[in-house]
Amino acid sequence: MTFETGQEGAAEGATRGGRAAGGSASRARELAKLIEKDISTGRLSAGSWLKQVDLEAQYGASRLDIRQALDRLEEKGFVKLEANRGYRVETFDKERFRNVVTIRAILEVAAAAEVLKHIDEAGLERLHRRADAFAEAVNAGTVIAQEEANYAFHAAMLEFCPNADLVSMIFDLRSRVPVTLTREKNTAAILANTVREHYEIVERLRERDKAALEAVVHKHVLGGLEVV
Repeated sequence: MTFETGQEGAAEGATRGGRAAGGSASRARELAKLIEKDISTGRLSAGSWLKQVDLEAQYGASRLDIRQALDRLEEKGFVKLEANRGYRVETFDKERFRNVVTIRAILEVAAAAEVLKHIDEAGLERLHRRADAFAEAVNAGTVIAQEEANYAFHAAMLEFCPNADLVSMIFDLRSRVPVTLTREKNTAAILANTVREHYEIVERLRERDKAALEAVVHKHVLGGLEVV
């Protein structure tokens, strides 16, 4: 696929620093999420060129909104703008995967320390039920059910972190790893470890053991790096 470029300023409004101006910021954010999802799930494959006319038709959007959405995705590392050629879906290589997961591990350890201060008994019980749900999904569920249950476990824990910006950064990092890559690394052994670590996280929170909690969260987030 190719991306159409050219002198669009007169037809579409002024630009600042090569970025598209005008259009709807809220619509661009919505489109960025939709395109990001399609990249993450492999619908838009790594290395493919993004043809603007196709994206306009696929998402029912204006050229300006598509350009702004792609600019947002370039900032997050999902696409790359190449001079005189257009936007290309970035390849998520091993080094980038390691960088993202390592940063996320640092942030989740910090968040877990805050969760420890604020989670109550009801929260612990709810988190234990989320761990049960993930274990059931691993035993008998679909890949999608496993992904949803895993996300739900982490979301339930992070509800008790009062630092909203920290939580937002963690989920942003989670979204940067394509789902297709996560599915590739989720072997039966990795999934079994994830089940055990979910329960261990709950127990370390229940025991109020900060050092042990931080250790298991760090190990849990980094799980699977050795197979990538």
